[in-house]
Amino acid sequence: MPYRFFNFLILIWNFFLETIFPWQCCFCKEETHHYPLCQTCKNNIPINSFFICPTRKKRIFNFSKDCCLNKKPLYALGITSSYKNPVLKKAIHLFKYQQIISLQKPLADLMIKFLEKTKLYSITKKENFLLIPIPLHDKKKKKRGFNQSELLTKNIALHFSLNYNLEILIRIKNNPPQAKITDINEREKNVKDIFRIPPTKTTFIKNKWIILIDDVYTSGATMQEAAKVLKKYGPKKIIGLVLAKG
Repeated sequence: MPYRFFNFLILIWNFFLETIFPWQCCFCKEETHHYPLCQTCKNNIPINSFFICPTRKKRIFNFSKDCCLNKKPLYALGITSSYKNPVLKKAIHLFKYQQIISLQKPLADLMIKFLEKTKLYSITKKENFLLIPIPLHDKKKKKRGFNQSELLTKNIALHFSLNYNLEILIRIKNNPPQAKITDINEREKNVKDIFRIPPTKTTFIKNKWIILIDDVYTSGATMQEAAKVLKKYGPKKIIGLVLAKG
C-alpha cells in the first residue's frame, strides 16, 4: 500500500510539472511539442533493420529455417537500437526508474519502426502472433508502479492490431536484479524456474508466433528462461524484441 500511494504522488507531481511549465525534451531540455522526446532527439536514435540469431549473433534472412547452432528456445532476437546511444540510454533510465511513463509511446514507436523495417508481421497472419511481455514480480511491480514491458507491449499491439496477453507468463520468484550479477553462469542460476504458466493459459500458446518483449537484453538469461517455459506448450516460434542490448 505505501508503494502504491508513493507512486500515485509521483504521478500527480509529474502531471503538475507538465501542466505548469512548458514541455521540454527529456534529453536536450529544449522546448518541444513532441514531449517527452523532441523530434530531433528521436531522429538521433538509429533503428536496426534485421533480427539476429541469439546464439551466433548473425543476421537471420529466412524465418522458415532454424540456425543449426542455436539450441536455445529463443529462435530470434530483435534489437531495436544501441544502448550506447545516449538519447536511448537516458530515455530507458527515465522510463524505468524516474517513472516518466509518457516515454512509453516514443520508445514503443522505435520498436514499431524496427518491426516495420524487418517486416516480421508479414510472414504470417496477424492472428498467429501473440505478444507477451517479460513480467515483473508482483512486489517489484507494486514498488515501481508499472511494468515497462507491459506498456511497450500494449502500444505495439495496438499499432499493428496484434493479440497480446499479460496473464500467460507469471513471475513467481522475486529474484535479485540481473544487472547486479556479472557472471553469466550466476545470471542463469538467478533466473532458473522464476516463471510459470497457469494451466488455463497453455492453450493460447500452441502454434503461435510468440513475441517476447522487454526493454533491455543483457546476457539473455531472463528471456531464454521465459522462452524455455513457453516452449513446452508448442509455439511455432519464440522471438525476442527489445529496445537495446545492454
